[in-house]
Amino acid sequence: MQALVFDGPGDIHIKEVDKPRISPDEVLIKTGFAAVCGTDLHIMKGSFPAKPGIIMGHEASGTVEAVGENVKHLVPGQQVVNAPYLICGDCLPCRSGRYNVCRYREHLGIDTDGVFAEYYKLPEYAVYPSPDGLSLEEGALVEPAAVGYHAVRRIAPTPSDTVVIIGAGPIGLFALESVVAFGSQRIIVSGHRQRRLELAKRLGAHRVVRPPEEDLRTVVLEETDGNGADIVIEAAGRPDTIAETVSLVRSAGRICLVGIPSQEVRFDFISLVRREVDVLTSDASLLAYERTHELVAKRILDARPLISHVFPFERIIEAIEASQDQDAIKILIRFGEEGDQ
Repeated sequence: MQALVFDGPGDIHIKEVDKPRISPDEVLIKTGFAAVCGTDLHIMKGSFPAKPGIIMGHEASGTVEAVGENVKHLVPGQQVVNAPYLICGDCLPCRSGRYNVCRYREHLGIDTDGVFAEYYKLPEYAVYPSPDGLSLEEGALVEPAAVGYHAVRRIAPTPSDTVVIIGAGPIGLFALESVVAFGSQRIIVSGHRQRRLELAKRLGAHRVVRPPEEDLRTVVLEETDGNGADIVIEAAGRPDTIAETVSLVRSAGRICLVGIPSQEVRFDFISLVRREVDVLTSDASLLAYERTHELVAKRILDARPLISHVFPFERIIEAIEASQDQDAIKILIRFGEEGDQ
């Protein structure tokens, strides 16, 4: 079969590799669609570490091709989505149900073979049957939807809260849809790409801000009578925007950090303490996936507007590079069918 293999920074190629062989507890999946994540671009450029020789990618949907003899809840022909990492199931976090912080977690496409291939295999626990109405295209976006939804579920906004979301990429946009689903109506979204901000407006943002054309802190203070936002969700992962959350949140407000920076972050810790600001972090849980793919299927979290490009697998390297374009939101990779749009 063909797969996109990472051999080192700037050294990725489509190669012919062996089709995976499954163990009794594993599932073989024929890939339908995969999605390009910002992490894939950083791996390609060498700004995010990954294991040389692995198959890249972690966001996908597909159809069960074969199951091991111990697999109980999946059958060939079933449409499925996958979690993006493997767990041990036996460490303290796993035993307490916090699988997303497993001490021995392995990320697909980073630590172990991923989904940018005609077939991939996973343990049964990391594979979820798609609910009725969930297309393969939408299924490939369940993973970023789960990241955004899990963050919002942790921070738990109320209808009266003013919420600021920094970052209008796929995670920020799914967080926006999740905040709307929680009933909040005063939502400010900040980002740099105009097409994404226009989409944020359509998805329910009360106001969008494009720095440096507008100053985000000035806008937030205007919208909150000088108090600051009740909740700030950081989904950009930049050191400067993470630090900025402190100046945007009100006293006794809440911050949720989702974006992952590539370097050390300095922020005003004294201000957080003196104003008793709650700071949460979020990394999507396996437990969020079942709920999330139902929300995507019902289009409460609507993945369709985020799909900006579809490339055939043969052009996957071009697709990863295209994720940098101003018009790109979420790029899908189609397997098995020629063409693009």
